[in-house]
Amino acid sequence: MSLRLRLVIIIGLALTVLWAAAAAWLWRDVSRDLQGMLDDRLAMSANMVAGLLDRQLTFADGSGSVPGAATLVTVPAQQGMACQIRSMRGEVIAATHSAPATLSDQATPGYHVRMIDGTAWRTFTLQTGGMSITTADRMAGRDKLRQRIALTAGVPFLIAVVGGLAALWFGTGRGLAPLRRLRRALSRRGPDALEPLPATGLPLELRPLVSTLNHLLDRTDQAMQRERHFTNDAAHELRTPLTAISTHLQVARMTEGAASATALADAEAGVARMQSTLEQLLLLARLEGHVSFDEADGIDAATALDRAMADAVPQARQRIVIHDENGGMPLAVPPALAVVALRNLVDNALQHARGNSPVAVHIESADGAVRFRIIDAGPGLAAATAAQATRRFWRDGAGHGSGLGLTIVAAVARRYDGGLQLINRTPGLEARLELPCA
Repeated sequence: MSLRLRLVIIIGLALTVLWAAAAAWLWRDVSRDLQGMLDDRLAMSANMVAGLLDRQLTFADGSGSVPGAATLVTVPAQQGMACQIRSMRGEVIAATHSAPATLSDQATPGYHVRMIDGTAWRTFTLQTGGMSITTADRMAGRDKLRQRIALTAGVPFLIAVVGGLAALWFGTGRGLAPLRRLRRALSRRGPDALEPLPATGLPLELRPLVSTLNHLLDRTDQAMQRERHFTNDAAHELRTPLTAISTHLQVARMTEGAASATALADAEAGVARMQSTLEQLLLLARLEGHVSFDEADGIDAATALDRAMADAVPQARQRIVIHDENGGMPLAVPPALAVVALRNLVDNALQHARGNSPVAVHIESADGAVRFRIIDAGPGLAAATAAQATRRFWRDGAGHGSGLGLTIVAAVARRYDGGLQLINRTPGLEARLELPCA
């Protein structure tokens, strides 16, 4: 069912019920007032006849009889209305032509509904001056009058209902026109069209929808860009190791002895480098793509640093000096990511430190976060160079590593609302990583 039809049905039913309730209320009042008005007419007619009789009897002689009483009072008959005058002895003194003969038989004062000769009558009886005056209306006439009133009032009501529904149908169609335009604009777009939708000229109700669609298009665009970056980076960075591995294998196939062993060792080293690069590319893609990581087991700062040092260069571990001020604080970061980030920073510090100079690692608390400060005594980085160090595949002049280590650290910090700073010291470099506490 379309939204337009649904709106028309809901609003139309609500309005119809309200209008029908209002019409029923008005009809009840009109019917009651009509009944009262017609009853008042009967009573007024009876009182008028009583007044005429009283005036006539004033001029009668003292004998107590009225000459020509049968024709003394003549009431002109109206359609559907009857009148009958009867003495207390039961004699009919006067009657209209439409009045049934038994109209005033056993009549008691007041209003009554009586069945006479198969016809329903509404009667009013007035007893005064020794006479009983009965006026009556046929109920069929009253019912016909009610039907005419109902028809007169009901036809405009039906016209209003039908016209209102038609106006509602066209009105909702016009009101939903921006939604149809939006649908047509989306249907005309190509699969690669990720430009934001224009929000100008739209109703207030559609702006949040368009804003959400634009956010979705933006996220889709970012996801597609990440996919392109991964594909381009993988193709670019793995081409050289694959070429080197192929060359070394060809040399090993063409030579024997020590030369062949050296070529195989070089090929193995190339495979290890390619594997490391590919793993880091996949990890970076997961980080930037907001893929979930296993966060079931938490880890504290000291344990994360210990695991990171275990993964670092084994022979250089004794060069690391730990200053643990608050290592028991739990991290709100998956253990694997915390260990990878710290390992990359420790590896960089060990690689760039001069000679066998030590690397200092400080664990500090900082406003609901844990701050790791890794300080080496290497050549350091200039301010402009430090700003580029977290870019993909950036390498220093010596060309160490794959160029993704600091990029991964920055991605971990950014995903979990932490921070990474590279601060030049004299001598050396300080890498300051902040991760939130659990």
